[in-house]
Amino acid sequence: MKTTRVLRFVLTPIAFLTLLACTAKGANPEPSVDATATTSIPVIYETDMTLDVDDVGALAVLHGLQKEGKVNLLGVGYNEVHPLGASVIDAINTYYNRGTIPIGIYMNYRGDFKDPDPSDYFSQERDFDVDNMLHDSFDNIVGNAVEVYKHLLKTQADDSVVIVSVGFLNNLNDLLKDPKGFALVKKKVKELVVMGALHDDDFNFTRHDLVDQTQYVIENWPGTLVVTDVGGDMITGETLTATTPVNNPVRRAYELEWEQGPNVGRSSWDQVAVLYAVYGTKYYEEDWDGSGRLRDDEGQPKFTWRLQKGRRGYAAPKNDAQTEQEIERLMTLAP
Repeated sequence: MKTTRVLRFVLTPIAFLTLLACTAKGANPEPSVDATATTSIPVIYETDMTLDVDDVGALAVLHGLQKEGKVNLLGVGYNEVHPLGASVIDAINTYYNRGTIPIGIYMNYRGDFKDPDPSDYFSQERDFDVDNMLHDSFDNIVGNAVEVYKHLLKTQADDSVVIVSVGFLNNLNDLLKDPKGFALVKKKVKELVVMGALHDDDFNFTRHDLVDQTQYVIENWPGTLVVTDVGGDMITGETLTATTPVNNPVRRAYELEWEQGPNVGRSSWDQVAVLYAVYGTKYYEEDWDGSGRLRDDEGQPKFTWRLQKGRRGYAAPKNDAQTEQEIERLMTLAP
């Protein structure tokens, strides 16, 4: 068995980066456990939470779904490289009384992450951002995403886990290229839901020179992979200021995004992906015919893939207004 790179993280960026270079030997942490785990869908959430705020909204939706017994959030994968990203994720989880949820981060060993994104709702220069909100620096696992994934998946029932990726596919690329990781995905994961355009995506599938990683995941994912790309016209988060307390990090993130202030929402691409992963055809139409197309980061054709029942698909809401209303309801639920 390989030594697991499982780390405790601290708030300060310098110490956090120092810890990432170390291996915690002998660590044998337990995955997060929730009372609803026997009746709910086990989910791992994969996010690039940095530049946009719908990632925050989608995590809030997952916590709302867990409160209602529909989801058991096993862990969060972070596929950006901002040193404060894990602190922000943990602050949100802590607000929902789930601060022990493990967080897997992208280990950028090869220096292959081009032009990392900044954030409006967390930074190293200010002390009122989401990363400064209440969270415990030592009560959850933060480490190499591949090792965290393997640790979480090995304890789950076969063909049970749903992974929702609303960011980039670098963590999942690395997981598939790890022999034990690939075997666990094939055995344990029921479905991967990916937020990204079915045709010519110009952000999640191409940003940061990660086109090759995207192609590898789409071509080699051993089970069902469904793409969603709707949500730009669904504005949610507008009622966070009026209906949730000032210590809600989701509310603060929405107020700080682009300095827009209170009572202003944002597009809901990521929340749409989360709802499909949990609700399936309750709110969504599925399409298993046709094809997807990916261009490289310069806009040139790269590859296409065929949709096929039970393997590669596309999903979109049946009713945008109904889906938007459900997202807002879940985002504003009290912990």
